[in-house]
Amino acid sequence: MATEETGDQLGQTTRLRLQKLKGQLFEVSLVAATLVGILALLVLFAYISVDAFRPGAASPVWFLAYFGTLVAPMAAFTLYARRKPAVQETNARAFAAVFGGLLLSVVMYAVIDSLSPYDVFTYVFFASIPPALVLTYDRTTDDRTYTGPAIPVSIIVGLGVAAVLYDFVRGPIGIAAEWIMYFGLVTVPAALLVARLTASRRGRRTGAIAGGAVAAGGLAVALASIVAGIDASLPVVLFSGSVVPTSYVVWRSVRTNPEGRVGVVGPFVLIGGTLLGASLVEGFGIDNPDTFLTPNLLLQSWDGLTASNAGVYPQIVGSIVVVGFMAVLAFPVGIGAAIYLEEYAPSSGWGGRLATLLEVNISNLAGVPSVVYGLLGLALFRRTLGFGTGIVVSAAGTLGLLILPIVIVSTQEALRSVPDDLRQGSYGMGASRWQTLREVVLPEAIPGTLTGTILALARAIGETAPLVIIAVATTTYSPPSGLFSSATALPLQIFAASANAKPEFRHGVVPAAAVVLLVLMLLMNATAIVIRNKYGRGN
Repeated sequence: MATEETGDQLGQTTRLRLQKLKGQLFEVSLVAATLVGILALLVLFAYISVDAFRPGAASPVWFLAYFGTLVAPMAAFTLYARRKPAVQETNARAFAAVFGGLLLSVVMYAVIDSLSPYDVFTYVFFASIPPALVLTYDRTTDDRTYTGPAIPVSIIVGLGVAAVLYDFVRGPIGIAAEWIMYFGLVTVPAALLVARLTASRRGRRTGAIAGGAVAAGGLAVALASIVAGIDASLPVVLFSGSVVPTSYVVWRSVRTNPEGRVGVVGPFVLIGGTLLGASLVEGFGIDNPDTFLTPNLLLQSWDGLTASNAGVYPQIVGSIVVVGFMAVLAFPVGIGAAIYLEEYAPSSGWGGRLATLLEVNISNLAGVPSVVYGLLGLALFRRTLGFGTGIVVSAAGTLGLLILPIVIVSTQEALRSVPDDLRQGSYGMGASRWQTLREVVLPEAIPGTLTGTILALARAIGETAPLVIIAVATTTYSPPSGLFSSATALPLQIFAASANAKPEFRHGVVPAAAVVLLVLMLLMNATAIVIRNKYGRGN
């Protein structure tokens, strides 16, 4: 008996060791696969970057100049900030305010300029009045059951009114200068936002003064630009979208965070080092990298004959407009469908069977090849609805259908992750289903929902096959002027340029445009990640 017990113990010990060894081998294989994937991506990015920037053409003095003015100061400041959490947090906020505001300003100006500031102002003005009335009514009543659903409906009603009254309103508005439209579209919302944020911390009077200061600053910038003889539109947008948020973050950090206030210096060290290095290189005639990532690439139209003159500005604006309108179409529908399937759909009977069938099909649609969605877009928008080929609506709608299953599935998973105890507790306090959904469930599900948004945007911005199927042009020489105008996207131009007979296009312009596309994708994803992390921390 003792021998049998000893044998059983040895067998159990051997099995445990084998299971432990299998777990360790599995863990090692996962780490190895991850490292191989990361290494492959780094090699790919390095290859693209070398072709795009061509650092080998630069003089060694160029590297020394930027090392002394940019790399060394930034490295020293980063090491200092990492040792002090308060400084690191303030530094992150300052970087987000400076570069996020600058990017937002440039994108807003480019998109509004291509779509016509007068048209954008008309639709935004009429679309903002109904929800403002709904919110005003919401403050005067205790019954807020229908406030949430009424806001998107009121926006749609406002857009419909704008479409009906467009011909009557467009003429009188067209008399005003363009900068006035940008002032109304950018400066006024910035002033209202600053007034609200300041009022929530320092009272309504101080908030009103802060908002008035922002509006007065925008007017001062416009008048100074007019006196200087330049168009005031871009300065007004840069002031409202970049200077105002940067000033607010710097002022608040310096005033409320004495331990981390030095962190606001970070972005200015980067900007100052870059400008100082550029001035030294220019002043001493030092050889720069022979890069194709130049202002011509970002600000000019396409030139298929001379690589140095090739620009992708219309393609950049087209990608932003198409992806932005795609988000407007797909995200409300996808999130609404997920909310219905998780919170309102019956779990039994014919309704439950139908909901289960829909969920199975939606999950299957998430894995359908993108070229199939191109055929669906061709049949729906071109054959059925009769839209023109290659227009913004068709491209955005096709990409919206492509990402819709991803948005629905990710939002469903986010809603399922919210504990039922929170719902039951809200019901126990007397809240309705909509109030529970709005105040309890959705705030908890926002991080997961934004994760799906990141995945959807990353897939949509790089797609080419659906756009080729619906006959989107590979090359255009002007940005889209409206939702029913012709447009193209940056991936299509990269695809077309890769077949150019000249090597400087294939090994210079294409990598540089690919870097621009990667930067666009990373910036959009970074914005969604910042919002997700903010809600994830409960701030």
